[in-house]
Amino acid sequence: MHLFYAWLNQSQFNVYDLILIMLMFQCLMFGLLMLVRPPRPLSQRLLSAFLISLAAGQLVFLFTYNPALFRVLHPIWGDSGFALWALVYSVHGPLLFHYTRALTSESYPWRWSYLWPLVPGLVVVASEPLGWHSMLGVMFWREFVLVCVLGFAISVGFAVAALTHIKRYSEQLKDRFCTVELMEHGWLRLMVWGFLLVWCLEVLPPFFYPWAPWQLMETVAHLPGVLELGLIYFIVFAGLFYAAATRQIPAPSEKREAASDEPCQQEAQTVQAYIAMRMAEDKLYCRPRLNIERLAEELALSPRHLSQVINREFGKNFFEFINGYRLEEVKQRLTSEQWSQASVQEIYESVGFRSRSSFFTLFRKHVGMTPSQYREENVVLDVALEPRA
Repeated sequence: MHLFYAWLNQSQFNVYDLILIMLMFQCLMFGLLMLVRPPRPLSQRLLSAFLISLAAGQLVFLFTYNPALFRVLHPIWGDSGFALWALVYSVHGPLLFHYTRALTSESYPWRWSYLWPLVPGLVVVASEPLGWHSMLGVMFWREFVLVCVLGFAISVGFAVAALTHIKRYSEQLKDRFCTVELMEHGWLRLMVWGFLLVWCLEVLPPFFYPWAPWQLMETVAHLPGVLELGLIYFIVFAGLFYAAATRQIPAPSEKREAASDEPCQQEAQTVQAYIAMRMAEDKLYCRPRLNIERLAEELALSPRHLSQVINREFGKNFFEFINGYRLEEVKQRLTSEQWSQASVQEIYESVGFRSRSSFFTLFRKHVGMTPSQYREENVVLDVALEPRA
């Protein structure tokens, strides 16, 4: 007992240890919050598991790199015990990837095969008695370090896969919806990029060790913890407020329609002319909350058939197709005498846009100026072209 109190009276933790402790409690607290907060869909439970795994990772780092704790625990666990704890770094990336998939998919069943990222680390630990690890001693000075690097490398791979999925998800949204707000999922991409950067930095130290200056080594070793402090607050805020508004995409049907069901060129051109006629005469694009299913129902076509014609014959996705019509209608109404007394908001809402900021961003991107500037410029041009008496 005397030795225990003497140990407590000593200075046990440095600033980096305090960052690890803060991160650990932060992740654990928010992870438990996500776990108990209803309605607890699969995506929320995966986010909770991801945060708790981050907390466990900080605890393992603290046990490993705090000299006082390491001296106490190493005789109990040994090198293999620490290496087993390091397997937690192999699940960070997979959990983030599966969270992204579950968040953006209506149906995403869990499978035990998703645990395969643990296999490389387990192989390293199980093969330790063979003694081959000593060949890597210069770079991976302990079995623990090799398992850590493998885990973070796996997480980097899964983060890249998550970014690829988000890109594909964005394309799927644009094939089904025309609402600009549904495309605003930059928070998810930013979150994945942030952790990708952190995990890349975690992989680097062993490769820097033989030649890098001490200052660079310290920066690379401690920067991930500082970045994670901000990322944790961001991921929790986004998970609570943005995730619920994320539109989910139905899982693809296992029975795809046969290639013979696809329209021939002549039929596709006939359908294209019919769609163009209905869009011009009935202004179907002005309907708010329009999606591929509703437009297909209005045109008496299947959603798949309509999507094929829009993609192949018009050379656009659904988002570009509908909003192209809307922007042209806005431009026409901005310069129309009939709409001269209407505000810009009344005009963009009349053609189906709902968000002011999203409309202005889209209009400026395609026209190169704001709606007010476009209206003023064309009014001035019309006045200049009027014949003088």
